Amino acid sequence: MANYYQIGGSLDYQAPTYIERQADKELYSALLAGDFCYIFNSRQMGKSSLMVRSWHRLQEEGYRCAVIDVTNIGSDHITPEQWYRGLMGILALQFGLRKTIDIRSWWEAHSHLSLTQILSQFIDMLLAQCPDQRLFIFIDEVDSLLNLPFSVDDFFALIRFCYNRRTVEPAYQRLTFAIFGVAAPADLIADKQRTPFNIGRAIMLTGFSLEEAASLGQGLKIQTENTQAILQEVLNWTNGQPFLTQKVCQLLVTSSQTAVNDPLNIPLGMEKFWVDSVVRDQILTHWESQDEPEHLRTIRDRLLYDDRRTGRLLGIYQRWLEGQTIPTDDSRDQIDLLLSGLMVQQQGNLCAKNRIYETVFNLEWIQRQLTALRPYSEAFNAWVASKQIDESRLLRGQALHDAQTWARGKSLSDLDYRFLALGQEQEQIEIQRSLDLEKAEAAKRTTRLQRILLGITSGALAIVSLLGAAAFLQYQRAIASEQTARLNEVQALISSAEGQFASHHELEALIDAIRAKRRLQELEQAPTELTVAADRALNQIIYWMSERNRLSGHEGHVLGVTYSPDGELIATASGDQTVKLWAKNGQLLHTFAGNATTFGIAFHPHLPLLAATNLDGSLQIWHLESKTLLQTIQAHEGAAWSVAFSPTGEFLVSGGADHHARVWTLDGNLLKTLSGHQSMVWQVAVGAIEQTIASASLDNTAKVWTADGELLSVLPGPLDGGSLWSLAFNAMGNLLATGGDGEVIQLWNLDGNLSKTLEGHTKRVEDVAFAADGATIASASLDRTLWIWGTDGSPWRILQIPGDIRELSFSPTDVQSIVTTGTQNTAQLRQWETPLLKTIFLNDEIWDLAISPQGDRIISGDSSTVNVWDTERNIAATLQTDTILFGFDFSPDGQMIATSGHNGTLKLWTQEGRFLRDLEGHHLQIWDAAFSADSQRVVAGAEDGSIRVWTVEGDLIQTLDGHDGQRIYRVAFSPDNQNFVSAGSDGTLQIWNADGNRLHTIEAHDTDIFGLAVSPDGQFIASASADSTARLWRWDGTLVSTFKGHTTGLFGVDFSPDGHMVATASADNTITLWALDGKPIKTLYGKDSGFKSVKFSATGELVTATEDGTLTLWNLEKILALNELEYACNWIADYLQTNIDVVESDRTLCKDITTVNPS
Repeated sequence: MANYYQIGGSLDYQAPTYIERQADKELYSALLAGDFCYIFNSRQMGKSSLMVRSWHRLQEEGYRCAVIDVTNIGSDHITPEQWYRGLMGILALQFGLRKTIDIRSWWEAHSHLSLTQILSQFIDMLLAQCPDQRLFIFIDEVDSLLNLPFSVDDFFALIRFCYNRRTVEPAYQRLTFAIFGVAAPADLIADKQRTPFNIGRAIMLTGFSLEEAASLGQGLKIQTENTQAILQEVLNWTNGQPFLTQKVCQLLVTSSQTAVNDPLNIPLGMEKFWVDSVVRDQILTHWESQDEPEHLRTIRDRLLYDDRRTGRLLGIYQRWLEGQTIPTDDSRDQIDLLLSGLMVQQQGNLCAKNRIYETVFNLEWIQRQLTALRPYSEAFNAWVASKQIDESRLLRGQALHDAQTWARGKSLSDLDYRFLALGQEQEQIEIQRSLDLEKAEAAKRTTRLQRILLGITSGALAIVSLLGAAAFLQYQRAIASEQTARLNEVQALISSAEGQFASHHELEALIDAIRAKRRLQELEQAPTELTVAADRALNQIIYWMSERNRLSGHEGHVLGVTYSPDGELIATASGDQTVKLWAKNGQLLHTFAGNATTFGIAFHPHLPLLAATNLDGSLQIWHLESKTLLQTIQAHEGAAWSVAFSPTGEFLVSGGADHHARVWTLDGNLLKTLSGHQSMVWQVAVGAIEQTIASASLDNTAKVWTADGELLSVLPGPLDGGSLWSLAFNAMGNLLATGGDGEVIQLWNLDGNLSKTLEGHTKRVEDVAFAADGATIASASLDRTLWIWGTDGSPWRILQIPGDIRELSFSPTDVQSIVTTGTQNTAQLRQWETPLLKTIFLNDEIWDLAISPQGDRIISGDSSTVNVWDTERNIAATLQTDTILFGFDFSPDGQMIATSGHNGTLKLWTQEGRFLRDLEGHHLQIWDAAFSADSQRVVAGAEDGSIRVWTVEGDLIQTLDGHDGQRIYRVAFSPDNQNFVSAGSDGTLQIWNADGNRLHTIEAHDTDIFGLAVSPDGQFIASASADSTARLWRWDGTLVSTFKGHTTGLFGVDFSPDGHMVATASADNTITLWALDGKPIKTLYGKDSGFKSVKFSATGELVTATEDGTLTLWNLEKILALNELEYACNWIADYLQTNIDVVESDRTLCKDITTVNPS
């Protein structure tokens, strides 16, 4: 029995200590259903044992399986050819094909193909050799693939291709993959310019529960009445982590002094003492020397592996150890912490996976690692010990510069960034102080020397000359010193602005950007690169910021907020037991003092009244003009959470912790109690149609009632066992929105029918609201985003917020203005959209977009459902496809749409979205297709370098071979229909005439050409390449100009309607507008993601697509005429004048700047 437990390694199929978990059932069911599965988790969680178990089970049931442990193929000094050949050998062996297929000969016969094509054809052969049989391929230790000395992107792309191929080749429905390893799906395809690995089903692998671990008690040989209690104590330490659970059980057995054959007698009640003693003595004490087989050291090494990111990972974990809540956000840092095994997701937050990890990797251990990591640890630790107050511990001068240099390229903890930022801020203050002193001292020196010169009137010409030269030299030195200090200050301000904006502190970012511009204006001559950097920071901020003002003054979290019916006032409710009344410009007008934390607030629709609900269950009504309390109603037993007036103002409704909603007259009389909820009523609303009442409860339902209290319908939340936290009526009262733990917003008709579900949030939806136009919805979530939607379900804008958002309210008079509150003591006034740009969020990676000839329709996407939008972002048509799409084009007459994508798919549609026909001929993916100028032909370029031309009726006219079999990314016709051009991965442009004859090959770039456009007058061709340049050509191959300035590859290019301007789209997060001679006109800056496509509309508007799925409509007329500094100063004017936290000197930051209206 001493070897009953197995510590480490894969468990044998029949091992008695194998524990079947929920993942076993889910994986088996998913595989039988044909799902491609991936099981990604930290090491020693039982992934390989699960794989072995599933493999045997499928084999026993007659299915054919292969297991590939990629570590057996090799990794050191291996070539791609050796690796792919080894993989094929394993597949042939395990599927029993070695006797029927000579792998060596087969490989040599196909050696003219690429490696992925060889493997693809081999899989075709496997399916043909095993007809009518289901094949399962298990790939283990997939993370080892990521460390090979060559890219494996093509391998995982091939797996995705096998999955997508099922729609056109039924044989592939018999092939299923399961992938195991320590990785995340995003890791599998490293090239972010390719479609990510976005298929398959994730199987979650968790620790053992007590019920699941019951069989482990058999190996303990203890009195049976102790078994469950001891296993519970084991799990209290390990939380069911498989390796640790088996190890602790084995240690319990070996630590016993009782004879092996005699049951161990542990007195009842002593189980905890015994287990704790063994764990502390044999695991925790001197843990590094006792860590055999290695487990804790594996976690340690993974945390410390990359010192560029170690500080960030340890900083997140340290915050949890110090008692902070760490909401999950799917960031790279959190993914790495989960894959290390140290932390686990639990109820939407991160925490240590078990007590053993928490005890070993404790605060003291964290501090030691961070101290060893930071070159400034002594000053940092002293600053932390002072509770972050002692400014003398902040870095300055060379020490600060060295620390910033060390930090560059690393991902640090939030506290590290705060420490460095405060040091930067303190240095700016000291630089300014030094400047002022330097100025004063220079003035004194100059005056003193001038007096000496003036006092010498005769006989001392030589002395006069000497003193004059000395005075001039000292003056020059003072000027140079001041200039250097000022340049350093500007650079610091730019860096601060960029950092603040990246962390979503928008007002602070804008102030620093304005400061930088103002400082540059004070310099007689500024370096060009510094001016460009300041412009970049300011422009990006004004394009993408939403926060315009901040209401500061509460001493507790702001829990409720609302606009007055006329939009002129804002009320905020707080945990400091006050309600504050503000003008819409941010000026505090009055503070109403209460007796308890205030949650809900509502303005009367017609009278100057404000209602507020409190934690003590009371409902108060205040008179706004006299500032007096009119009514205090004890509305609920327990807290009163929310309040709403009826649209007519005849009554108001409250919701509370006692599970009830109640209807009241204005003078405090109870009209009706609405009963039926099984948990607290968190939010109430009253609609315009017959003053219908709605209540949202933590019992996961919303109920709709008549004003008389009759229940009309019950609306369930989307998540079983969840809660509903918010609801709102639209202005007409015929649509109700609900949100809660299900992470979605549901739109309901009043009869209880679900109209639409809005998906996108990744955590609980805290609040939802309709704008006064009835067509715009806002939703706030604990995922720290604010989404703006159209009622058709299209997400228009996603605003990232630096903290949780709890409440929001639209201005009744301005659909673009919204006020939000969260976990801070402030409310934020936001303008979610400006006249400079509009956005649509697709939640898909976008490869291309197209605009109708009239400029009134836009199409884009890559998923099976592709929408056509009008310029007001309404969905005008929907195209239902069955594959991923890469290219789109409108016919010049505006009547048809062409879409191209995977598996040789090329389809024609009407502009209304009705399918017309397939254009058949290609078999591999088509990257682009284009109509001829007369709308009668379509040309398409494919993966294999072939080009085909059809009539729009579907007749194949020509099949052409171009680009030496290399991928063709873009094709385009000339406006006169006489020629067309193709661009490919070989870096060439190939010119063809209408008969299919190749006229020219232009060696345009050294690498892939991703963007192609023909000028409206047909004179020029523009190409955009991965080499970071775009070039302008004549059709005969003459180079006209080269557009240089981007820092990474270009994906798109287009001509303006008048042909006088070229726009280029780059992965460096910029769009640049150029004159035809190659001189830059304007650079537009994206927010978070590189650009994939750019197109001009017929009206001169610019439309761009980014790899994160955002379509942006840029108003070039306004942008090109914009004075950015004036615009910024107007944007922030109210904040500078009314916010109490603004530094007094900043209130005149925009003095003497003529402001313009940004709205």
